[in-house]
Amino acid sequence: MKNNLKFYSAFTMVELIFVIVLLGILAAVGSNLLPDNRLLNDTNYITMKIKEKQKNAIGYSDYRFGDELWSSVNSSACIDLDKQGLEREDLNSTHPHKISSSIAVDTNITLCFDEYGRPYQSEYLLLAPKDINVTYNGISKILSVMPMSGYVTLND
Repeated sequence: MKNNLKFYSAFTMVELIFVIVLLGILAAVGSNLLPDNRLLNDTNYITMKIKEKQKNAIGYSDYRFGDELWSSVNSSACIDLDKQGLEREDLNSTHPHKISSSIAVDTNITLCFDEYGRPYQSEYLLLAPKDINVTYNGISKILSVMPMSGYVTLND
């Protein structure tokens, strides 16, 4: 009489634990090889915020009745180009951006746009590019806001 027992082959618990540990080691080594994109993310965020302020300003003109002057005060068209000012922009956002880089601007840190999208500071249109130096871990990128157009360029 023949025995009808079937033998099933499977992995042992030791083999499974060994594979899980090996995958963990590979993941830890691989994560250190990924590039750190914090500087690029911060420069893209600053560029996006500047473009957003310029878009908000285009077509906006506050003509005060009985006054011959156009009002240059439009809080939705001005941006503070420092870390606290940029993070303050996202307070009501569901996913606020946390800036990791340091930001340096040569003089006045508030940049505004008029109703034509032209950048100005202290009531005067920009006549030279406005440079914003963004630095993270010793690596620097310079964002330049062009006069008259408000176009933002990234210089390495």
